[in-house]
Amino acid sequence: MRGWRAGVSQRYAVVLLLVGYPAGALSAQSAATGSAPSRAPTPCADVAERHRFDFWIGEWEVTTQGGTRVGSSAVQSVSGGCALLENWTSARGGHGKSLNAYNPAVGQWQQFWFVQDGNPTEFRESTWAGASIVFRAHAPAAGSTPASEQRLTFSPIDSVTVRQLGEQSTDGGTTWKTTYDFYYHRKK
Repeated sequence: MRGWRAGVSQRYAVVLLLVGYPAGALSAQSAATGSAPSRAPTPCADVAERHRFDFWIGEWEVTTQGGTRVGSSAVQSVSGGCALLENWTSARGGHGKSLNAYNPAVGQWQQFWFVQDGNPTEFRESTWAGASIVFRAHAPAAGSTPASEQRLTFSPIDSVTVRQLGEQSTDGGTTWKTTYDFYYHRKK
């Protein structure tokens, strides 16, 4: 029996090393408390505001309103339910990621979008319009390019469809031009 327990402890230590525990941490913590290590805190698990955007979690095929395939996306809850991570693949093979989280310091959701062209977009402002979340990003004027604002709206259409509407304004938000209008269809 003693050999079996030693083997289990060794395998457990290897698993902990693979997931990022430093060598000896388990032994030191167990010795200090006399028990197994406690679970990591999950302060976001029970905060309703942090889950309002959970309708976007899933595996998606993405099309235009007319049905033309534009890509696929996988959106998952990460960091103990504190954020959503999107992994985007365009139909042309391009890749992008977004990290979305509720920021209690400003009382808003924020999105950081990064695509392989090297130009990130920080959507630092958001509001809710019914069940839809509307993100906003501002870009300063650069050379002959005027200052612009981007608006990104996610709307749950039903339990298997989410609309993502991208818009841009170059007149301070007076008028908006649609840059894309995508429909996320949940994979079966």
